[in-house]
Amino acid sequence: MKKIILLFVAMIAFTATNAQEKSKSQKADAAGRATTLTEKMSTVLTLTADQKNKVQNINLERMKLMDLNQEKSGNNPNIFEQEKQRIISRWESDLSAVLSPEQMTSLKKEQAQEKAKNSK
Repeated sequence: MKKIILLFVAMIAFTATNAQEKSKSQKADAAGRATTLTEKMSTVLTLTADQKNKVQNINLERMKLMDLNQEKSGNNPNIFEQEKQRIISRWESDLSAVLSPEQMTSLKKEQAQEKAKNSK
């Protein structure tokens, strides 16, 4: 009986530790994805240092919201898509406050090219 209780306690402790590590790795992943996206945008849009910092923060917020959306929506693709569209709209709105109209046009053009490339 003692062995069963000890085994049960060990399983609970392992599960709790594993959940904390997963949470930390998701944050790191969001930051990494945001940095990668910002670097690509910096190259394509020739961002200034100030713009790059602001865009990094905007991208990080987007990635965190997308991760949260993934967790919340679970297996419901309709809820995920609706929230995803809201997140993207907010992201574009935030970017339009930082980027010039020419940069926004270039961003839209780059997004269209990526979408066409990925759909093939």
